[in-house]
Amino acid sequence: MRAAMRRAARASDRPAPTGPHVVLAAAVAMVLAQLGFRAWAVAGGFFYGDDYQLVDEARAADGLSAGQVVEPYAAQFMPWGRFLAWLASTTESLSWPLLAATSLAVQALASAACVWMLVTLFGRRPLILVPLALYLSTAVTMPALMWWAAALNQLPVQAVFFAAVAAWVRYLRSRRLLWLGITLAILALGLCCYVKTLLVFPVLAFLALAFFARGGPVRRVVEVARTYWPAVLAGVLGGAAFLVYYLLEVPQISSDERPVGAGELAHRMIGDSFGTGVLGGPWHWTTDIAPVARATPPEWAVHLTWIVIALVVVGTVLRRERTLRVWLLLAAYVGADFVLLLTTRAQVVGSVSGTEYRYLTDAACAVVLCLGLATMELLDAPDSTRTRPEPLLTRVPGPRVVAAATALVAFSGLASSWAYAKVWHDQHPGKTMLGAAVEQLEGVASVDLADQGLASDVSGAFGPPYNSLEVLLPMLSPAARFPDSTERLHVLEEDGTVVPAQVEDTLAAEPGPVPGCGWRVREEGRTIPLEGPAIPVGWWLQIDYLASADSGLRVEAGGGTTIADVVRGLGTVFVKVLPEERFDTIRLEGLDPGVTLCVDTLVVGQPEPEEDA
Repeated sequence: MRAAMRRAARASDRPAPTGPHVVLAAAVAMVLAQLGFRAWAVAGGFFYGDDYQLVDEARAADGLSAGQVVEPYAAQFMPWGRFLAWLASTTESLSWPLLAATSLAVQALASAACVWMLVTLFGRRPLILVPLALYLSTAVTMPALMWWAAALNQLPVQAVFFAAVAAWVRYLRSRRLLWLGITLAILALGLCCYVKTLLVFPVLAFLALAFFARGGPVRRVVEVARTYWPAVLAGVLGGAAFLVYYLLEVPQISSDERPVGAGELAHRMIGDSFGTGVLGGPWHWTTDIAPVARATPPEWAVHLTWIVIALVVVGTVLRRERTLRVWLLLAAYVGADFVLLLTTRAQVVGSVSGTEYRYLTDAACAVVLCLGLATMELLDAPDSTRTRPEPLLTRVPGPRVVAAATALVAFSGLASSWAYAKVWHDQHPGKTMLGAAVEQLEGVASVDLADQGLASDVSGAFGPPYNSLEVLLPMLSPAARFPDSTERLHVLEEDGTVVPAQVEDTLAAEPGPVPGCGWRVREEGRTIPLEGPAIPVGWWLQIDYLASADSGLRVEAGGGTTIADVVRGLGTVFVKVLPEERFDTIRLEGLDPGVTLCVDTLVVGQPEPEEDA
């Protein structure tokens, strides 16, 4: 009886009779389906926050240089991201399809690398489609796709994780330096994308120690060091060198706020977000800071998912040998993500950061690897997990049940992903306002606009200069002009409609002394008193006039001077002034010889839509 059980156990570890070509074809079809879905998702997105700053800094650098590429950004060393930002800056105006295409291309690499890793480690067996389906469908990786600035870091690290593991295992099996070189090249590329590539180093070390060595902990370390000493030397020196450089050269995030509680962050990040995310959740998104959506799963769903996770872990431990070490690896990886967030971003934004999947993206890769290691034999590994000769759990779900459960989780993940994408499609204030403005400006030579402060949900920025319409809109449309003076001024309404502007009557000039003219201005100039004083902030003047001929005009207010033009006949000129001190007069001068200007009305204020616009 025991011999029969052992034979059955060994048979369960061998690839199923389904043809390897069928499995590979199914994997390719699944990847293509994922890319189709994600192409739809990212195509409906729009620029946000750091997207603008990265491209603007690339334009300001006036060309690609080594110094610009290695310049840290927001506590990140990201030459790859700097390069793509430079690429985006080479077009006349920002192109969302171009940026979306770069994200989709890297997503394709990550998905293909996932297939390569699973096939390399476990062979072309049907069971690899289970972790593949979970990766392709999970909503955990959606924020890293939809927000381009996040995609610059987090999409490449997914590809690096999978590809590095695949190349590393090939090296462990063959000891060929070619595969070691490929592994190191992949890791080097990853470090140029995202510092969290450093977390891949201990994962690779774990694979060598746990599955390609035998004996106790000390013996395993000695065996790996002796057998794979070139890799140990290169990995330790290379990883340590990068870490030292990063700590010394990359400014770190700091905050004077009270440190966030570790327990509260763990509850949100691991308890709520991670558990539901790996099983098709979170099923509910909070959109109070749209387009960024936060995972807020129902409480019952949190409890249910952790019950399922516990059943999977306990079931594999009872059924298979050496699986506990695999789940400890996953726990350690998620714990590392938690500690990194606790000591960095959470100190700035608080425990709410635990509900953003951007900080758990790479954990999805660890889930794929660990689920595979816990349920399938790692081919050609001397100490792989395998079915126990006498399993402590004899009744397990059959292939149909596993397939049905996988399909349920995958479709649930797609539903959560769809809901997340729809927030970026339909609830993105920046897309609503700036996207509509860009559409209106298409085919127009130029439109003169007044600068406007943008809400943080529109710009994604909480301060100047990237919360300014004057900075963002010209990046999106070459037709947008922001002159200091113009005959026709426009503003944007909240829905992005471009409308003619007038200056609100905050202050006005006193009535002029000349009947039928108001204030008569000639070549020598004239000082026009206001009804009251104005503070030294940026103001717009609306000057209604009658000019005897075309001429230039110099306008002075509080020590700030602006040059404008007037045209013969009745007209209006809008002038932006930046006073250096309080003022209660406006000085007009600089007219051409022989030109007379009658100023009927002069108001000081801020632009607003025309009443009859």
